[in-house]
Amino acid sequence: MAKKKVRAKPSGDLLKLLATRPRAVALAALHVSESVLLELEASELLSASQIRGLLKDASTTLRNAAEQVDNRSCLIASEIVDSMREDFKRNNT
Repeated sequence: MAKKKVRAKPSGDLLKLLATRPRAVALAALHVSESVLLELEASELLSASQIRGLLKDASTTLRNAAEQVDNRSCLIASEIVDSMREDFKRNNT
């Protein structure tokens, strides 16, 4: 049986940074996500079309959430994901 990884709790400084810099946190998450998707494609765990499908699903989910709770942030996030999908499509055709 594999050992369960124990994650250290974020330090007070990190929590403070996360709370005061939401745009930076969002930007970091966006870049990490994009890097993970590119690595999944490079390692051939997902095809380009599967990644585009994943991004389309994410965008649709965000758009639906925006309509249900009238949340502008979800709508903008869906547009960002759509843009990522289009960039990924252009770079992989």
